[in-house]
Amino acid sequence: MYMGLGAMVNSVVNPADNNMSGPLLARSFGTALFAIISAIAFATVLGTVSGLIVAASGAVAHDLMDRFLGMKLDDRSKVRAGKIAAVVVGIIAIVLGIIFQGINVSFLVGLAFAVAASANLPAIIMLLFWKKTTAKGIVASIIVGITTAVGLILLSPEIYPLYGLQASAAPIPFTNPGLISIPASFLTLVVVSLLTQKKPATNLA
Repeated sequence: MYMGLGAMVNSVVNPADNNMSGPLLARSFGTALFAIISAIAFATVLGTVSGLIVAASGAVAHDLMDRFLGMKLDDRSKVRAGKIAAVVVGIIAIVLGIIFQGINVSFLVGLAFAVAASANLPAIIMLLFWKKTTAKGIVASIIVGITTAVGLILLSPEIYPLYGLQASAAPIPFTNPGLISIPASFLTLVVVSLLTQKKPATNLA
């Protein structure tokens, strides 16, 4: 944070369109400091990416395929499915990284948190504090939250230039999808949960 502020104040980079303020400022102080900063950055990126890929592959193999889809997999099949999922997730991440390489990293992180909040926040809060929450309501809210957030992102002014169009032509005038996707996810969870309540057992005696 201090290096980024120093780079901005000393006009090393323009913080509005450049994400490399820390490494560039370190480079101006000498090769040794630049090497240390670069090593820390690469280690942080690799650690974060590897953790996300392992988590995603485990979720696909265990939660999605085994629990949600009802595919009874043995341990060897789960490991194989996890490896395939890791490769697929890695390829998708590489493709998205190439597509969005011209967009500010901090902005992309904000979008990632907005999508995650749209999918997870309503489910977590309502599961803890609302007794009428059902599994179908949670699934529906996650689907609506993700699709709404991603759809709003694709129609936002920040993404429209990637299509070769003017940002002013974007149908969504704001860049934070959570303003709509999170309330939509909450509403979906409440409606679907109310519609899928278990009927009380009738006493035939």
